[in-house]
Amino acid sequence: MKYIFYLLILFFLFIQCSVMVGVSVSDAEEITVVAVGDITIGSNLTPTIEKHGARIFFEGTSPIIQSADVATASINTSISERGEPDARRELRFRAVPDLARAIANAGFDVVSIATPHIMDFGIQALEDTVTHLEWYNVKPIGAGRTPAAANAPAWLEVHSKKIAVLAYLRENEFNMASLNVVASAAFSQMTKTVQKLNDTADLVIVWLHWGKREAETDTEQSSIGRQRIFAHALIDVGADLVLCQQLHTYGGIELYNGKPIIYSLADFIYDTYSLQFARTIIPKVTFVEDRLKSIELIPILVDKPGTDIPQPIVMKEYKPTTDTVRRKLEDTALETLKDYQKRCAALKTEVIIERERGWITSVNKTE
Repeated sequence: MKYIFYLLILFFLFIQCSVMVGVSVSDAEEITVVAVGDITIGSNLTPTIEKHGARIFFEGTSPIIQSADVATASINTSISERGEPDARRELRFRAVPDLARAIANAGFDVVSIATPHIMDFGIQALEDTVTHLEWYNVKPIGAGRTPAAANAPAWLEVHSKKIAVLAYLRENEFNMASLNVVASAAFSQMTKTVQKLNDTADLVIVWLHWGKREAETDTEQSSIGRQRIFAHALIDVGADLVLCQQLHTYGGIELYNGKPIIYSLADFIYDTYSLQFARTIIPKVTFVEDRLKSIELIPILVDKPGTDIPQPIVMKEYKPTTDTVRRKLEDTALETLKDYQKRCAALKTEVIIERERGWITSVNKTE
């Protein structure tokens, strides 16, 4: 009997260890990535930052951002108190250093600074931007103190998997006098770099900022059309996720060869200027190993109701004061998802809506 008793103990210990190992392996296989659009903060918001701290911009979305293994954003401003303004630009953006700490505390791991307004205040402001972000352990990509730094990937490790993240800006959107400290979206250079990284990285993510629309008559989808050849080529040579941002533009998601291409997430935070898109989504992309599992679409309001501070909120998570406001937010969330469903359908991607969330699976409708 004593022998049987010990055998039973060993058996139950074996089962418990097997379950624990099974959970660990499953967790290690799954990697989630959250991306948001342009964060454009200038001197107009300095009084708000001095009063409330820059963290106020992210209070409504930080739980979603922090929930991901990799959180990334497009930072369309320098973070500095130095530099001379570029007289050729009508709008110039430069944020105070507290923004870097707020970006880190919100949960962002790596941010693209290969953006149209990164050089508004010259090389000094760019260098400060890199310094401030790195001080808070946020990895800046797509611009740097040297051309080599600008074109270098950021490396992240999640569940022992190596993730490389790159960023590029379309060449005619910045001054060539910047001495190539902003990575140029040169077709051959990008594809060669991604192809090389694919040999060592488990996942490769690429930001491609397309700058502004070339013509005022462009629609979002026609602007997106010019990016597709670049995005497809990046997937063909090994990219697992391509983020094609464009100023004040809102696109959809295409699945190309089973890999997601996200065509512009519009403005996430845009100073105090009027917004073209007050309702957008945050995509949460889940990979299993190097394969897409699903994309969760989280509808957000870019401006929190009842405040003049640009503060995006997740509609489902926001706790309104009245049932009327709650029902209105539920209706708005559904409308946002239906609108995004149409944008994705134009790219032959099916979106399934379940209450206040949308879902894209790894099935691609494109033949």
